[in-house]
Parts: sequence; C-alpha cells; structure tokens
Amino acid sequence: MPQIFPMNWLMITFFMLIIFFSIKSNLYFFKMNTMIFNKKSNNFFKKFKNFKW
Repeated sequence: MPQIFPMNWLMITFFMLIIFFSIKSNLYFFKMNTMIFNKKSNNFFKKFKNFKW
C-alpha cells in the first residue's frame, strides 16, 4: 500500500493539472473569440495567457 499510494497521488495531481490548464485555455480561447472586435482586450488576453503559461 505505501508503494502504490504515492504513484496514485502523483497521477491524480498530474491529471488535475492537465484538466485545470485545459479549462483555462478553453476559457481564454472563448474570451478571445467573443472579444475579437476589440483589439485592446484581445492583446491583453493574449499577454495574460502568455504570462500564465
């Protein structure tokens, strides 16, 4: 049991990070698509996305 538990914990954290970043990227793409008419907000979201990643 002690040998299996850390591996499961690492796998769970890894999948949680993957899901979290996928949701973040989807939200940023959605905002960029909705605010494509405003260039200032689009540039701001692009810079914020680059800073986060």
